[in-house]
Amino acid sequence: MTDASARSERATQASSRGTFGLVAAFGVTLFLSAFLLFSVQPLFAKLVLPRLGGAPAVWSVAMVFFQGALLVGYAYAHVLIRFAGRFGLFVHAALMALAIFWLPVAIASGFEAPPAANLPLWVLALFAASLGVPLLAVSANAPLLQAWFARTGHAHARDPYFLYGASNIGSLAALLLYPFLIEPLLTLRTQSEAWSVGYLALFVAVFLCGAVAWKDRSAAADTLPAAGPKVAWRTRIEWAAFAFVPSALLVAVTAHLSTNIAAAPFLWVMPLAVFLLSFVVTFTLRPLLPARAMQLMLPIVLPAAMATVSFPGTLGGLLGIAVNLFALFVVAVAWNGELYARRPEASRLTDFYLAMSAGGVLGGAFTSLLAPVMFSSVLEFPLLLGASILAIPEMRAMLFRRRATPMTALGGACLVGLVVTLSPDIEHRERNFFGVVSTQISRDGRFRLLMHGTTIHGAERLADLEPSRARPEPLTYYATGGPLAAGIEIARREKGALSVGVVGLGAGSLACEAEAWDDWRFFEINPAVIRVARDQRYFNFLAHCAPNAPILIGDARLTLKGEKDGAFDVLVIDAFSSDAIPVHLITGEALRLYAKKIRPDGVVLLHVSNRFLELASVVAATAKAEGLFGARMDHVRPQREYAESYKMSSDVIALAREPEALAKLRAAGWQTLASDGGVEPWTDDYSNIVGAMLRLQGLTPTPAVSRPSR
Repeated sequence: MTDASARSERATQASSRGTFGLVAAFGVTLFLSAFLLFSVQPLFAKLVLPRLGGAPAVWSVAMVFFQGALLVGYAYAHVLIRFAGRFGLFVHAALMALAIFWLPVAIASGFEAPPAANLPLWVLALFAASLGVPLLAVSANAPLLQAWFARTGHAHARDPYFLYGASNIGSLAALLLYPFLIEPLLTLRTQSEAWSVGYLALFVAVFLCGAVAWKDRSAAADTLPAAGPKVAWRTRIEWAAFAFVPSALLVAVTAHLSTNIAAAPFLWVMPLAVFLLSFVVTFTLRPLLPARAMQLMLPIVLPAAMATVSFPGTLGGLLGIAVNLFALFVVAVAWNGELYARRPEASRLTDFYLAMSAGGVLGGAFTSLLAPVMFSSVLEFPLLLGASILAIPEMRAMLFRRRATPMTALGGACLVGLVVTLSPDIEHRERNFFGVVSTQISRDGRFRLLMHGTTIHGAERLADLEPSRARPEPLTYYATGGPLAAGIEIARREKGALSVGVVGLGAGSLACEAEAWDDWRFFEINPAVIRVARDQRYFNFLAHCAPNAPILIGDARLTLKGEKDGAFDVLVIDAFSSDAIPVHLITGEALRLYAKKIRPDGVVLLHVSNRFLELASVVAATAKAEGLFGARMDHVRPQREYAESYKMSSDVIALAREPEALAKLRAAGWQTLASDGGVEPWTDDYSNIVGAMLRLQGLTPTPAVSRPSR
């Protein structure tokens, strides 16, 4: 080998190493940026939840904010690349430095208590004030770093979209690690501090990548070369339209799951992780999954997802989660594959991402902000499933040629959704920030039911509405012989007149456990529930049994703070959002508050029945950590009682400051609450929804949480 050949080979090897190093540097920086961007989302939303009663809509509105932040970040990157030239690197460095003043992540002052109205706008303002500048700085990195990479002499500089895959891998890693590793192991404060350290590392990495890109002598100009034609507005609208449907469906699926199970990071991040995975498999040099194959699967998966709305009892739990997540993945790959096929050349990269982000924001805003105003039920979910069929090119072609076939297919899908959501048995339906509240007549025509989402929150015999009936019979979880009614009755036998607080109004069923000489008050966050419970066209519990009982509106923890210490003989905690128990109502801080509000010999009756989460061991461990004593009654009724009279099984835990306060309950057969380890106490800083779900499914051991009373 000649000296010239040897020098050439060494130069080639050095160039290869340098080229690999360049890709690695940009890839790692994009990974870190995306990881921080998507890990802060569940972190901050979890911080906000307790101030809004744990409402599932918090995450839906939060997603609109995050999508909006991406849009603003992409617009900022677009302007920076087009007009700032080399100076843009220093502008972005200044923005990232400014964001440090918002660290560590925390709720901004001035947002201590939510208003009575316009909650979505208040949530958006809270997020903007607390997190807006750091999110803007981080969200701009994906298009900005790809545009900088396009200036280098790398072989793939002309088509840098593969780096978007690295970005989405970082996003996906954050979302998957959060519920399974970050949330179970780290408190919110520790998460916030770790995020701040990661942000400082990102600041350095972004500046170094920018410096390398601008120092590269292969960069021909201060702005991207205008090699391609100007992007037509029709093309921009097309890009936005292809991003609209999967983004809107993402929010709809997330709301569907978190409303019926729990408003918690696990059920927030899984749909978002699936959504981002669709970008990972499509935005690559060689797509890992062909969009065409996913398009052909749509006629199969969309009806299956529709069925989870029609039959929530059968297709609920883990099966329902799996069906909806798989449907979302198929839809997202089908649409994003079409979007990737329409990507422009690198000189128009920021135009592409800006239009794509705009479509995402519009999709999220449609589902979380517009649909609740337009529809009294969650009609957007089946409508979006129906619209997803248009990802198939042949369906779009026939539609725009005004042929009847695609309209028939789309109309048929929507009709299924209408049949599901517009049941003829529904008398009244009202939708707000806290979900959908409805009343309907049972199939046998003998009962009126109060529904929140897919869950029954109260029932009354229609015969009890007759004038001769002065006192309706409480049913569902509140029926005579059940733990809630028994706990109140045992306290009455011991004390006579009672002071009772009830968190969670429902249909007002528990009011009929009150006597004229008692002092009762209710705490309810949802004004729609209050209106229905007070309306004698629907339910008579309040009107006949406790017409003068005050109802305090707001989150239970905020409103209970206003009550004097030792105010109640019995404090009932029965707050559901559809089938989900707001997590912040069973943390150590919550139990500590309840204990302060009961008298020394008083009791807290905590309803922990749940179709999807095992909560008794959580309450047992948390009560032990707070120095409280407990007893449990897991009351199982025969199935025929539910079928014939809507009397339901229920699981209730009684907590007290002193063990003597539980003596009468234990004598009546309640078991002593015990915590035998294996479950960590929950706090406002720490909870583990995944563990509670796995225990109920028998996938992990359930610790013994009660033992026979002596």
